[in-house]
Amino acid sequence: MLNKLVFENLRQRPVRTCLSVFAISIEVTMMLTLVGVSYGTLDETARRARGIGADILVRPPASSLISLSSSPMSEKLVPILMKQPHVTFATGTMGQPLGGLDLMTGIDLAQFNRLSGGFRFVRGGPFQNDDDIIVDEYYAREKKLDVGSAITLANHTWRVSGIFESGKLSRICARLNVLQALTGNVGRLSQIYLKVDDPAHAQQIVEQLRNRMPGYFI
Repeated sequence: MLNKLVFENLRQRPVRTCLSVFAISIEVTMMLTLVGVSYGTLDETARRARGIGADILVRPPASSLISLSSSPMSEKLVPILMKQPHVTFATGTMGQPLGGLDLMTGIDLAQFNRLSGGFRFVRGGPFQNDDDIIVDEYYAREKKLDVGSAITLANHTWRVSGIFESGKLSRICARLNVLQALTGNVGRLSQIYLKVDDPAHAQQIVEQLRNRMPGYFI
């Protein structure tokens, strides 16, 4: 019966039926694409979090599935999370979208080094000045950058001080306090990374934090 109705519509109203099918197919394709990009972005974020040695990632309720670019969390959450049972270290970062899927991440380099052991630089090294950024090999190759190159991002001109191996945290990193001030997010974070004394305790801590911080993505 249903097949008969479809074919009858095609016979009586071929243009309208074809346009309806085309419109629905576009909507479905867009939804599937968005879901695929979202899952891919989250998977890469989780992989990069594991790459820096973090056991738990805390994101605010308003965070974006695509870019993690909002910064509604206060830095005051970091010492509070540090006091939780089995948590040995916590540090926060801030993400600033640059267009497309590119994201600049603000970090406290000393804290990041303590968490992850630091970046493995293939050329150059850490920040020397407030206008310095470090980028991974992929981004440097894509944008044809080298140590000393100047690039304008987030309406600010930066100098590349170092190029590091891909797979840790982000493709582009700047000093946390500089990026916060530049974007009007002083004292605000996008995500907080936690290190625990034993990975076996991670799920237990996640459940406890979810109960204490409803709405947060943990």
